[in-house]
Amino acid sequence: MTKGSDLLVAALENEGVAYIFAIPGEENLDVLDSLRRSRIKLVLTRHEQAAGFMAATYGRLTGRAGVCLTTLGPGALNLTTAAAYAHLGAMPMVMITGQKAIRSSRQARFQIVDIVATMRPLTKMATQIVSAQSIPTLVRDAFRVAQQERPAPCISNCPRISRPMKPLRTSFPACRRASGCGGGGHRSAPQP
Repeated sequence: MTKGSDLLVAALENEGVAYIFAIPGEENLDVLDSLRRSRIKLVLTRHEQAAGFMAATYGRLTGRAGVCLTTLGPGALNLTTAAAYAHLGAMPMVMITGQKAIRSSRQARFQIVDIVATMRPLTKMATQIVSAQSIPTLVRDAFRVAQQERPAPCISNCPRISRPMKPLRTSFPACRRASGCGGGGHRSAPQP
Protein backbone atom coordinates (compact mmCIF):
# COMPACT_ATOMS: atom_id res chain seq x y z
CA MET A 1 0.00 0.00 0.00
CA THR A 2 1.13 3.50 -0.76
CA LYS A 3 2.11 5.82 2.09
CA GLY A 4 1.93 9.60 1.98
CA SER A 5 5.73 9.76 2.10
CA ASP A 6 5.92 7.55 -1.02
CA LEU A 7 3.54 9.92 -2.77
CA LEU A 8 5.66 12.92 -1.72
CA VAL A 9 8.85 11.35 -3.07
CA ALA A 10 7.10 10.37 -6.33
CA ALA A 11 5.88 13.97 -6.70
CA LEU A 12 9.43 15.25 -6.14
CA GLU A 13 10.76 12.80 -8.73
CA ASN A 14 8.08 14.02 -11.13
CA GLU A 15 9.51 17.53 -10.73
CA GLY A 16 12.97 16.27 -11.68
CA VAL A 17 14.49 16.70 -8.21
CA ALA A 18 18.02 15.31 -8.15
CA TYR A 19 19.10 16.28 -4.62
CA ILE A 20 17.43 16.92 -1.28
CA PHE A 21 19.43 18.68 1.43
CA ALA A 22 18.16 17.44 4.77
CA ILE A 23 18.58 16.83 8.44
CA PRO A 24 16.87 13.70 9.76
CA GLY A 25 14.32 13.80 12.54
CA GLU A 26 11.43 11.79 13.89
CA GLU A 27 8.84 13.65 11.83
CA ASN A 28 10.55 13.04 8.48
CA LEU A 29 11.77 9.45 8.95
CA ASP A 30 9.03 8.11 6.67
CA VAL A 31 10.15 10.47 3.90
CA LEU A 32 13.77 9.42 4.39
CA ASP A 33 12.69 5.77 4.19
CA SER A 34 10.82 6.45 0.94
CA LEU A 35 13.88 8.27 -0.44
CA ARG A 36 15.92 5.06 -0.01
CA ARG A 37 13.94 3.58 -2.90
CA SER A 38 14.28 6.71 -5.03
CA ARG A 39 16.80 8.00 -7.52
CA ILE A 40 16.92 11.31 -5.58
CA LYS A 41 20.24 11.76 -3.77
CA LEU A 42 19.98 12.69 -0.09
CA VAL A 43 22.62 15.13 1.16
CA LEU A 44 22.70 15.12 4.97
CA THR A 45 23.65 18.29 6.79
CA ARG A 46 24.44 19.01 10.43
CA HIS A 47 22.08 21.97 10.73
CA GLU A 48 18.80 22.99 9.10
CA GLN A 49 20.22 26.37 8.14
CA ALA A 50 22.95 24.67 6.11
CA ALA A 51 20.33 22.58 4.30
CA GLY A 52 18.40 25.75 3.47
CA PHE A 53 21.46 27.61 2.17
CA MET A 54 22.51 24.60 0.08
CA ALA A 55 19.03 24.36 -1.48
CA ALA A 56 18.94 28.11 -2.17
CA THR A 57 22.38 28.05 -3.76
CA TYR A 58 21.42 25.03 -5.87
CA GLY A 59 18.42 27.05 -7.08
CA ARG A 60 20.61 30.05 -7.85
CA LEU A 61 23.14 28.01 -9.83
CA THR A 62 20.70 25.84 -11.79
CA GLY A 63 17.59 28.03 -12.05
CA ARG A 64 15.58 25.07 -10.75
CA ALA A 65 14.17 24.92 -7.26
CA GLY A 66 16.52 23.43 -4.70
CA VAL A 67 14.82 21.26 -2.07
CA CYS A 68 15.49 21.04 1.66
CA LEU A 69 13.82 18.89 4.30
CA THR A 70 13.80 19.58 8.04
CA THR A 71 12.04 18.60 11.23
CA LEU A 72 9.33 20.45 13.14
CA GLY A 73 9.35 23.47 15.46
CA PRO A 74 12.83 24.83 16.17
CA GLY A 75 14.25 22.83 13.28
CA ALA A 76 11.84 24.42 10.84
CA LEU A 77 12.49 27.87 12.33
CA ASN A 78 16.18 27.42 11.52
CA LEU A 79 15.21 27.81 7.84
CA THR A 80 14.14 31.44 8.24
CA THR A 81 17.57 32.92 7.44
CA ALA A 82 17.95 30.73 4.35
CA ALA A 83 14.39 31.62 3.27
CA ALA A 84 15.18 35.33 3.59
CA TYR A 85 18.43 34.82 1.65
CA ALA A 86 16.59 33.01 -1.16
CA HIS A 87 13.75 35.55 -1.18
CA LEU A 88 16.05 38.58 -1.35
CA GLY A 89 18.31 36.93 -3.93
CA ALA A 90 15.48 35.61 -6.15
CA MET A 91 16.52 31.97 -5.74
CA PRO A 92 13.96 29.20 -6.33
CA MET A 93 13.71 26.88 -3.35
CA VAL A 94 11.14 24.45 -1.96
CA MET A 95 11.31 23.82 1.78
CA ILE A 96 9.55 20.81 3.29
CA THR A 97 9.20 20.84 7.06
CA GLY A 98 8.08 18.00 9.28
CA GLN A 99 5.19 18.25 11.69
CA LYS A 100 3.45 15.98 14.15
CA ALA A 101 0.40 14.16 12.90
CA ILE A 102 -2.47 16.62 12.69
CA ARG A 103 -5.16 14.49 14.31
CA SER A 104 -3.21 12.77 17.05
CA SER A 105 -0.34 14.07 19.07
CA ARG A 106 0.53 12.43 22.39
CA GLN A 107 2.83 15.29 23.30
CA ALA A 108 0.09 17.89 22.75
CA ARG A 109 1.60 21.15 21.49
CA PHE A 110 5.25 20.43 22.39
CA GLN A 111 7.59 21.87 19.73
CA ILE A 112 4.71 22.75 17.41
CA VAL A 113 5.16 26.14 15.76
CA ASP A 114 2.83 27.67 13.18
CA ILE A 115 5.55 27.52 10.54
CA VAL A 116 3.14 28.41 7.73
CA ALA A 117 2.29 31.78 9.36
CA THR A 118 5.93 32.33 10.37
CA MET A 119 7.25 31.80 6.83
CA ARG A 120 4.50 33.64 4.97
CA PRO A 121 6.44 36.99 4.80
CA LEU A 122 9.61 35.20 3.62
CA THR A 123 8.08 33.02 0.89
CA LYS A 124 5.92 33.29 -2.20
CA MET A 125 3.75 30.42 -1.00
CA ALA A 126 3.34 28.75 2.41
CA THR A 127 1.07 25.71 2.64
CA GLN A 128 0.04 23.01 5.08
CA ILE A 129 -0.43 19.52 3.66
CA VAL A 130 -3.64 18.25 5.24
CA SER A 131 -4.15 15.00 3.32
CA ALA A 132 -1.97 12.64 1.37
CA GLN A 133 -4.25 12.97 -1.66
CA SER A 134 -3.33 16.67 -1.97
CA ILE A 135 0.44 16.04 -2.09
CA PRO A 136 0.93 15.85 -5.89
CA THR A 137 -0.97 19.08 -6.49
CA LEU A 138 0.69 20.98 -3.63
CA VAL A 139 4.18 19.88 -4.69
CA ARG A 140 3.49 20.83 -8.32
CA ASP A 141 2.16 24.24 -7.21
CA ALA A 142 5.18 24.85 -4.96
CA PHE A 143 7.63 24.22 -7.81
CA ARG A 144 5.60 26.28 -10.27
CA VAL A 145 5.35 29.26 -7.91
CA ALA A 146 9.01 29.03 -6.77
CA GLN A 147 10.33 29.08 -10.34
CA GLN A 148 7.94 31.46 -12.11
CA GLU A 149 8.43 35.21 -12.62
CA ARG A 150 10.82 36.37 -9.90
CA PRO A 151 12.03 33.14 -8.28
CA ALA A 152 11.65 32.82 -4.51
CA PRO A 153 11.22 30.15 -1.84
CA CYS A 154 8.04 28.20 -1.08
CA ILE A 155 7.34 26.05 1.96
CA SER A 156 5.12 23.04 2.59
CA ASN A 157 4.54 21.93 6.15
CA CYS A 158 4.07 18.18 6.04
CA PRO A 159 2.62 16.27 9.01
CA ARG A 160 3.48 12.62 9.48
CA ILE A 161 1.45 10.86 6.84
CA SER A 162 2.83 7.40 7.37
CA ARG A 163 -0.35 5.33 7.49
CA PRO A 164 -0.86 3.24 4.38
CA MET A 165 -3.54 4.79 2.21
CA LYS A 166 -6.31 3.16 0.27
CA PRO A 167 -5.20 2.62 -3.31
CA LEU A 168 -5.78 5.72 -5.36
CA ARG A 169 -5.00 6.81 -8.85
CA THR A 170 -1.85 8.86 -8.60
CA SER A 171 -1.94 11.25 -11.48
CA PHE A 172 0.48 14.10 -11.25
CA PRO A 173 -0.58 17.48 -12.63
CA ALA A 174 1.15 18.09 -15.93
CA CYS A 175 3.63 20.91 -15.79
CA ARG A 176 3.20 23.79 -18.18
CA ARG A 177 5.64 25.09 -20.76
CA ALA A 178 5.74 28.44 -18.94
CA SER A 179 7.30 26.77 -15.90
CA GLY A 180 10.36 25.81 -17.91
CA CYS A 181 9.96 22.06 -17.98
CA GLY A 182 9.17 21.66 -21.67
CA GLY A 183 5.50 20.74 -21.33
CA GLY A 184 5.96 17.10 -20.34
CA GLY A 185 5.06 15.63 -16.99
CA HIS A 186 8.66 14.87 -16.09
CA ARG A 187 11.93 16.74 -16.31
CA SER A 188 15.38 15.28 -16.38
CA ALA A 189 17.67 16.17 -13.52
CA PRO A 190 20.25 18.92 -14.18
CA GLN A 191 23.93 18.19 -13.93
CA PRO A 192 25.49 20.30 -11.16
